[in-house]
Amino acid sequence: MPVNLWVIGRFMFGAASAIREVASNRAALWTGIVLVLLTGIARNYDQSYFLETPMWLIGPLAFSFFSGSFLYGILIRGIARRHFQDDRRNEKQWATFMAAFWMTAPIAWLYAIPVERFLDSYHAAQANIALLGIVSLWRVLLMSRILAVLFEIHFLRALGWVLVAASLEVIVVVFLGTIFGGSLSRSILAGMAGMRNAPEEALLSSVLGFAWASSWAVLLVSIVLLAMRRFQGVLQPLPKSSRGKASWVSLVALGLIWAVIAIRPQREQCRFVTHAALIDKADYSEALAYLAKHAQSDFPPGRRLEPNPYEYRVWQDLPPTIGRLTPETAPWIRHVYLNHLTATLSHHYSRYDSLTNVSAMLLAVERLPEGREWLLTNQVALARQGLGIRHGRTESMEATELIARTNILSALSRMGMAETNLAHLIE
Repeated sequence: MPVNLWVIGRFMFGAASAIREVASNRAALWTGIVLVLLTGIARNYDQSYFLETPMWLIGPLAFSFFSGSFLYGILIRGIARRHFQDDRRNEKQWATFMAAFWMTAPIAWLYAIPVERFLDSYHAAQANIALLGIVSLWRVLLMSRILAVLFEIHFLRALGWVLVAASLEVIVVVFLGTIFGGSLSRSILAGMAGMRNAPEEALLSSVLGFAWASSWAVLLVSIVLLAMRRFQGVLQPLPKSSRGKASWVSLVALGLIWAVIAIRPQREQCRFVTHAALIDKADYSEALAYLAKHAQSDFPPGRRLEPNPYEYRVWQDLPPTIGRLTPETAPWIRHVYLNHLTATLSHHYSRYDSLTNVSAMLLAVERLPEGREWLLTNQVALARQGLGIRHGRTESMEATELIARTNILSALSRMGMAETNLAHLIE
């Protein structure tokens, strides 16, 4: 029987006959690989541009190769192998295990739900964490069911084994991510630079810490419970796979469906990357002109337009960007960048490159229809930020900076900033 969509669907919900079919069919390994590759699209089609990070298609396959091999080493070569008959302990079972492991890939297609399109960034992060929890729980239960069926053991014992392996994997991944990953390093550097992390990034960091602590707790409890009721039986190794057929027509059809789904989000991601490249080249006028050719809905809702107010370069790129806004600039563009400025003021202290740029920025804000309202709403945060700049000043800069400071205070006074806040800036 070919490994078709019917078998895959039943396998996903733990049907014993489907699990045995997958484990005994050599074509299941290749089917699983294709499903993992499609998972790369499901995970990233609305998160990044393909040409920006080409690895996002094969990234899940590479990660799952090491993840599955890690679990195989613990579950099969570590735990189960001790209960095989002596003459069968060295049988190779990696391909059979990985076929079953990779066939769980469609569970991760839940990540394809575009929560960013109907939730703000923080609540979208919460929704994605909830989806992560659902996917993780489903996979743990399904892998436990797979082992229970193939080894003919009680589900709870299989669950205990899987929890031990999964907990160890989380501990290792978090540990390695802490050392080599970029997100935590950026969070630390942001704090050292007096910057706050984006709300959703702060949420993810707290969840990561919770996952680390919880994995240790689950690991210890699982080991204790398994030790209290040690398994004394004899297990048969995973079944040897034989030649079979994959349903390539169905897999190609799935690939075409995902490709069609990805077309619109990838166009949005392409526009985002194009605009970001203009900001990166400090071509701020051209960047705003590019935005003016489009509606806000033409860009991905899950990514902040550059300059990102939670990235260090915001001090360099945001003032000249806002300084080029005019009353004729599209309202949605003014709204985006005034919100970016509000977020920038949430950092612990300012790190502007030049008060001249800040002066031009605030003079532009003064000219905008919503400028006065924005200032009155954010004046306390602006006064708290102060007017410090990142680099040390030279004598030649001093006069220019003093003129810029005077222009800033005059603009803020004209917009209605309270005298107490003005006095705080003068200090």
